Amino acid sequence: MDSIDMQIIENIEKEGRISHEELSKRLNLSRPAIHNRVTKLEEQGVITGYRATIDWSKLGFTTYALISLRVRTTDYDKLLHELKSLVIPNLVIEECHIVTGTWCIVMKVRCETPLGLKAIQDELHKIECIKESSTSLILSSLYD
Repeated sequence: MDSIDMQIIENIEKEGRISHEELSKRLNLSRPAIHNRVTKLEEQGVITGYRATIDWSKLGFTTYALISLRVRTTDYDKLLHELKSLVIPNLVIEECHIVTGTWCIVMKVRCETPLGLKAIQDELHKIECIKESSTSLILSSLYD
């Protein structure tokens, strides 16, 4: 992988729908050369897919929060399956990470109102291995 591949990756990461034509103009390479490099990056598993970036506030999801969980378990796979299976109306679990430090799991959630945060807290505390939680509202983000 060279600097051109890295520039391709950076452009695609910022603009998933960028055309090979536009990439060729930006990087001063032929369109076939860009196509070959992108195909190679996909085949190597470096580029694993393309996705949409959602403006959740336009869908009414204006409350964002990080929920940190302290758990006691030896079966994180089972716990993650339980967390994945949570269905809470008008709430999206956008991210869920097992982390090191004081907390064991950190989740990023989006909901319409703070009442959604109460609903997920109620559901989380029904899971036996969750011992403690802390919720922090996200006021603004540098990157989304």
